Amino acid sequence: MNHGKTENRPAKKNGNGYIWNAMAGVMNAAEAVILSMVVTRTNGLADAGILSIAFAVGNLMMAVGKFGVRNYQVTDLKGTFSFSDYFYARIATVVLMAVFSMAYLWYCVQEKGYYVSKTAVISAICLIYATESIEDVFWGLYQQKQALDTGAKLFIIRWAAILAVFILVLVKNQNLCLASVCGAITGAVVCLFCQVCVFHRFSEKMGRMQPMVVYQLLKQCFPLFAVSFLSFYVINAPKYAIDRYLSEEVQACYGFIAMPVFVIGLLNSFIYQPTLVQLALEWKEGRSGSFRKRTQRQCLILAGLTLICLTGAFFFGVPVLSLLYGTDLGDYKIQMLILLFGGGIYALAGYLCVVLTIMRKQRMIMYGYAAVAVIAAGFSNLVVRRYAVTGACVFYFMQMTGLAVCYFLMYQKSLKEGMS
Repeated sequence: MNHGKTENRPAKKNGNGYIWNAMAGVMNAAEAVILSMVVTRTNGLADAGILSIAFAVGNLMMAVGKFGVRNYQVTDLKGTFSFSDYFYARIATVVLMAVFSMAYLWYCVQEKGYYVSKTAVISAICLIYATESIEDVFWGLYQQKQALDTGAKLFIIRWAAILAVFILVLVKNQNLCLASVCGAITGAVVCLFCQVCVFHRFSEKMGRMQPMVVYQLLKQCFPLFAVSFLSFYVINAPKYAIDRYLSEEVQACYGFIAMPVFVIGLLNSFIYQPTLVQLALEWKEGRSGSFRKRTQRQCLILAGLTLICLTGAFFFGVPVLSLLYGTDLGDYKIQMLILLFGGGIYALAGYLCVVLTIMRKQRMIMYGYAAVAVIAAGFSNLVVRRYAVTGACVFYFMQMTGLAVCYFLMYQKSLKEGMS
């Protein structure tokens, strides 16, 4: 295989990287919230519902585009694959993402009766996430080179430009379709410009594409892709069911109370992301005690984050969300708390997935998500049709709990094997 130039050395402590990564995490958490707020006020609940399902589909398709490679790339301390291999693999997966997106939208037009403007909005959001998938492989390189802050800054710049153009067009024209398309084009142009300006500073030369090496890389990461894809499907299964059986106004309200769910995971991720290289080094060098303590510490941090978020949501969640979206959500307090608790448990499952990836147990991760996805496919439509939003929230919570328990047992088993 083609060996990269990644040096086998510990990660330096980069406080600047922590700060910028945290800011990128905030931007990532805020993008859908900001756009939903504006759309609700300018165009009403129906268009907000369209935007909600567009983000759900876009994130699902982005799982195809990223193919779960980022964490593998960042923790590839041996330089098993070169950056060229990662780049060409990403081009292949983004093309695959485009094919999947078109096939899914064709199905929705035929089976769900999607009209032109709704299809165009979802297509534009998918383009935004296709751009993000390309950007992500460069961010992985920068993180590997101890420049996590560089990728974070470019992420923030791109999304700031998208938000600015999207909101300006929307406020002026009240046309969600036009605003989405303009935002998507802006994101692609800004991403291209930024990478052209920055990439050359890292002295990374692009080689020729080696199809068999790219195939081997994608084969290695396929379990991670499967996990990412299935996780997005499981998370958004209620939205797909609502899209089929309930109104776009209900879709919007569910989207509003589900927004805080992802905050815990995002806060957790920008705390642990800068530690991944060090964590991988500890596992590689057999320092299982340090490895275990670091993971335990992160789990305790996550528990604290969940408790803080639940407490804040209990007292302020509904009033704040109602104010943000200009919609009375007083009837959804219990559902919101159930979703938020489930979000904390999902964040734990997600972190354990990252740890298992570092332990190179990514094939084990697939099975838990596959089981939960089968359950979601079999029962989510039935639950939403019969119990509406409440049933969907409880069903989500139960799935996340089962997933977290499954991965915790896998982690304990892998840890014992590593210590033996």
